[in-house]
Amino acid sequence: MIEVADAVVRFEQSTRSLLDILDGVSEGAWRLRPAGEAWSLAETVEHVVLTDRSISALLPHLLAAPLPVDASRFDDSAICAEMFEAAGPAPPGLAEPKGRYATRAEGIGALVEVRDELVAWVRAATTDLRAHGLPHPAFGLFDGVQWILFAAAHSDNHLPQLRALRGHAEPLS
Repeated sequence: MIEVADAVVRFEQSTRSLLDILDGVSEGAWRLRPAGEAWSLAETVEHVVLTDRSISALLPHLLAAPLPVDASRFDDSAICAEMFEAAGPAPPGLAEPKGRYATRAEGIGALVEVRDELVAWVRAATTDLRAHGLPHPAFGLFDGVQWILFAAAHSDNHLPQLRALRGHAEPLS
């Protein structure tokens, strides 16, 4: 099982990967939605921010949801970007972007802010996050550490999309 500190590092690394792709993106590229693409860079980042905010808001509720000792556990190693391939489309309206971030700076600021909030909450937690859990709407029961791993996996899932979107407008340097 992955330790909470390792899950936090994993989440920070995934967010850093997103930020690295967005480094130097022009405002035009930020808003561009190429033909055939579901979202722009701005919309994809907004979706990730909304998902991370949902997780950050959910984490305090874990403390009221102790897991029975014999509770069936999701396999930590299965919480990765590939888990989304078999999951099918997300439920309608779940973390759906609405154009909240008109500028790249706003989107990046929101991404950094939610990362910092989530990490601060986890580091300040004084309870065993493995002993508490809540269900994910598509994947089943996650304990507290697995929710952090899920946030990282979700970000990683969107990395190829962000690279492709950026490549439409501006080649990566």
